[in-house]
Amino acid sequence: MPRAVRLTAVLLAAWALLLLQLDVPLDAFASGKRVLVTGAGGRTGKIVLEKLMRSGRYDVRALVHSEKSKQQLLNQIEFLHESKVFVGDIESKQSIAEAFKGAKAVIVATSAVPKLIPWSLIPFLLAKLFRRKGKLRFTWKGGKPEQVDWQGQKNQFDCAKENSAEQVVVVGTMTGTEKDSFLNSIGEGEGDQIVMWKRKAEMYLINLCQDKKMKYTIVHAGGLSDDAGGAAPLAVGVDDSLREVKPAKRIPRADVAEVCVQALDCKTAFDRSFDLGSVEGGQALAPEGLTALLDTLKGANCDYTINPPP
Repeated sequence: MPRAVRLTAVLLAAWALLLLQLDVPLDAFASGKRVLVTGAGGRTGKIVLEKLMRSGRYDVRALVHSEKSKQQLLNQIEFLHESKVFVGDIESKQSIAEAFKGAKAVIVATSAVPKLIPWSLIPFLLAKLFRRKGKLRFTWKGGKPEQVDWQGQKNQFDCAKENSAEQVVVVGTMTGTEKDSFLNSIGEGEGDQIVMWKRKAEMYLINLCQDKKMKYTIVHAGGLSDDAGGAAPLAVGVDDSLREVKPAKRIPRADVAEVCVQALDCKTAFDRSFDLGSVEGGQALAPEGLTALLDTLKGANCDYTINPPP
């Protein structure tokens, strides 16, 4: 065997051994269809990004809102190249357009993020002490729901459509059918109506997909936890029916992320809007298990005629 061939073989073997020691799949550098994860700097979006990267099946892109978030991602996720991470403001369509070029699927994990106003703890605790009703006050870490969850998501959906994306997966939230949802009360005055704006954006996406050229998958997650994924008993429902199942359990973000990733290759998830929660009697999500989970709905989808946004 020529010396150059032997040297090449040794180097390839050493590289494969290194990947095994790092617990990196040997196909981690494979590239398939391009998938863009928006909100990739958030807790759920980051897990989605990690799962896509580790699968080795996709050409992965990420969209974050700041250079600081970009650098954090590059420091935390192995083999993520800086050229694959875009910085943009979802409130500006022009700012994010470049990230969507060539994307065949988009996973949208952006959301307005509430921030507790510290002084509101004092009257809240005093009210509790005297057995009265108190209310914590919140503001927002960035943009308000109307800007982030309505206009920002609308911009993303339009960019996906204009770039001929085949599927948009959205991480949403439950309580959309409830007029008195606590989540809607977060913010100034009577609340900034975050769930209402999310619901309005989802309806816009569904309408955008009516020509069947782009598919949608909308996942309304229940209360989230940072527990490890793969073990919690999961169930799907529609129209907040899972909120009637007691006792309520929190669903790991990792399981929500896994559902989003599996939805990319699950035809049963195309043009579907459903709730996802953790309940007693549910089933842990197996690899490629999303089809079986959705089959329990028997084709049902969330009904947007219930509590429609103005």
